[in-house]
Parts: sequence; structure tokens; C-alpha cells
Amino acid sequence: MIALVPTAAPAELLARRELLRRVDTKFVAPIPAVAAIIERIVPAYAALTVPSGNVASYRSLYFDTPERDCFHAHRRGRRIRHKIRIRHYPDRALTFLEVKTKRNEQVTDKHRIALAWGAEQLGDAERAFLAAHVGLAVDELRPVMRIDFRRVSLVGADANERVTIDLGLTAEELAGGQWGFGGLAVIEVKQAPFCVRTPVMRAVRGAGLREQSMSKYTIATAAMHPELRRNRLLPDLRATERRLV
Repeated sequence: MIALVPTAAPAELLARRELLRRVDTKFVAPIPAVAAIIERIVPAYAALTVPSGNVASYRSLYFDTPERDCFHAHRRGRRIRHKIRIRHYPDRALTFLEVKTKRNEQVTDKHRIALAWGAEQLGDAERAFLAAHVGLAVDELRPVMRIDFRRVSLVGADANERVTIDLGLTAEELAGGQWGFGGLAVIEVKQAPFCVRTPVMRAVRGAGLREQSMSKYTIATAAMHPELRRNRLLPDLRATERRLV
């Protein structure tokens, strides 16, 4: 377990680090390596806190079409691709409908609207929101997968940067099937603009970690559905599964 985290981030710093348009860089690492990375970067970052401490719970319900259009857009590396989810933040009793749009390999946009706590239905207002942000037949969207994890969130004291460290990740298909990350953590560095010289980027590279494509929904779908075309995803899936051994 990760025990050492920076001090709490003030509200003013959090507001400056919202980063709804950013460059995302992801790494997958054993949890002991992550603890060592956090220890190296403590002076340069502050932590987001929840009532229970510095590790928050996240619960997500992902939506896709019957043909898995969102999955296949990521699998094919389409220039514009979306992830659509309802995300619950149990520590704060908040729920949002969220769209993450990858504009290209460098830029990610995020849009969201608040829902009633615990809501999981798409009504007219929610589908109108989705229609404004995704080029899909929103009436065909249906819930397909739940993904749960715990997260440590950090913000740069000086760098325009957020860092999330996801632990205990489990995925469950609504139609049946489960997959999890075991003792691995997913580190995501969110920046505007991209910079390799920040403390966390130096620390992950110093730990020998390499950037890895890691969409939770996409990689979990590929892991649980070998019948789907997934050749482009196999290197990242196999690299992850090797670390699970």
C-alpha cells in the first residue's frame, strides 16, 4: 500500500490545475515502484484529499454501442475517439456523466455534467449532452462495463500538471466476465503543455518505466474479448499481463 503522500492541495491550486484539455502520458508499474516514485517527488506536489484521507474510491460505468464503436475507434487508433462513462465519486457522493475525447495522440479533452448521486440512466438531457460532444448514434449507447479502482491524485506546486495513481483496478462486464490488475498501478501524468523535465516525469523515467498506451476500458475489453479484433492492442495487453505474473 502507498503510505507516503504530499500535503493537501489548497483549493486555489486545484482550480489552476483543472486541465480539461491536456496531454496525457501513462505508465504501468508494480506498486512498490510507485511508492518509491512518490517518495522522490513529495516536495514538488500536493495531494487531493477526501474525507477518508488521500486515497479516493472511483466507480465507473462505461457505455458503448452494440458494435463496440468506442472500443474499435481506440483499437484502430482513430484520430478522434471517445470514452463515455458515468463516474461515481463515493467519498464525495458525486456522480458525473463524462466524455473523454482524444483529439490526436497529444491532446485529450474532457467534458462532463453533474447527475444525481448514484444515477446510471441516460435521459433526454444526458443524450443531448452526448450528442453535442460525440459523433455517435447516442440512442444506441448502452452500459457495457464497470471499472472500479482507488486513486491517489497529486497536483504540481509549480508545474501545470496533475498526476493520478490508480490502484486495485477491477473490470466487470455487465454481460459476464471479470479482469483485474492485481499488484499493478497505472500512473497518468496530465500536462499542459507536455514536458519531460518535471519532477514526476524524471522520477518515472529514472525508475525505468516506459510510456504505455493504457485506456482502462479498451485494455479490459481486449482482455475479456479475444473474439474481437485487437492485434494493435496486443503488445500493451501482453506487457501488462506479464507484469501480473
